[in-house]
Amino acid sequence: MTILLAFQCKQDRAVLENEEIVKADSFSQLIEAVTLSDSADQYAFVDKFLDSLDAPFIEEDTNVYFFYVGDATSVQVAGDFNGWNPSGRNFTRLRDTDLWYRKETFEKNARLDYKLVINGSNWILDPKNPNKVGGGFGPNSELAMPEYVHPEEIEARDGIDKGTVTEIQISSTATGKTYDVHVYLPASYDESNEYPVAYFQDGSDYLNLASSKNVLDNLIADEKIVPTIGVFVVPNDRNIEYAFDDRFKYTDFFVDELVPYIDANYSTMVAAESRAVIGDSYGGNISAIIAFNNPDVFGNCGIHSGAFQPNNFHTNGIVMDGEMKAIKVATIWGTYEGSSLPPNMRKVKDYLIETGYDVIWKELPEGHSWGLWRATTDDMLEFFFSAN
Repeated sequence: MTILLAFQCKQDRAVLENEEIVKADSFSQLIEAVTLSDSADQYAFVDKFLDSLDAPFIEEDTNVYFFYVGDATSVQVAGDFNGWNPSGRNFTRLRDTDLWYRKETFEKNARLDYKLVINGSNWILDPKNPNKVGGGFGPNSELAMPEYVHPEEIEARDGIDKGTVTEIQISSTATGKTYDVHVYLPASYDESNEYPVAYFQDGSDYLNLASSKNVLDNLIADEKIVPTIGVFVVPNDRNIEYAFDDRFKYTDFFVDELVPYIDANYSTMVAAESRAVIGDSYGGNISAIIAFNNPDVFGNCGIHSGAFQPNNFHTNGIVMDGEMKAIKVATIWGTYEGSSLPPNMRKVKDYLIETGYDVIWKELPEGHSWGLWRATTDDMLEFFFSAN
């Protein structure tokens, strides 16, 4: 992209009676050109140019210019890449204009969530960035680097048969709670046939933030997986149930109450290798607990950014101690997920592979985000229930 700026040059450059046109082939040249100019006219031009420019501005595949145009005393950025801590990520104001900017460098295929922080306390979506990704605390702006590949399978498609989702409620004796459960049936569902079942923690989030219904529809339509039932379980108190005091009561609900209910009311395959349990973060933690403590029930375990940290990494012991289990494992995480999660996921992955488990894994330049998990649910489903 070439930026044309019209302004008078400084005295130490060529002095001209008329305006000079200066070409800027990058954001950095734009900054340099504005810095060298004395003319006030340039500011209106720059503002007008930036009005039509989406943010962030990426050049040379790895350099990213975050920018903000507006009245402010300070501008910062917080996101996956700095643990959502804006401290030290201050923008620079370009002379007396209302343009603020900051340069960062990321991998060519990185995908990251972020927000701008105005005047130290006002966290906002980037007003110049049309790309957003849903999150557990609301939407974030999305930075997608040039080599990041958008997950087409999350998009609803015309011209294919689509499954249905119905909501049921299941009361648990084990936990004393009632759970909302969304059941996906493939378009070809027929009670005379039997189907594998994928169970998801954080059920409403996998449906709404990860577009898992679209993923199932598209993978089945493209014959990448066999027709599969999806069971999306909504927690009552996810932290307590997935990671802390009630995790074993929740496991009992899942194994002894939920699975038998689904098998009794839907046409399912009942062998362990025909069931998968999938979860994100603490949901990955409880999914590992459920599968590795019950390999006779679940033969497939999908771990999205497994947060095994609670209880002094107790889940590590469940996964890594004892005899090898007949479980296929898909584990996927990001490099921008803090200081403890990525190395622990590497440790678990290395153990599983060295022990002889059937494993697929990915470590991607992304954060602890539904943007990562929605784009890799297909990898797990294809690994567990491939049509080939």
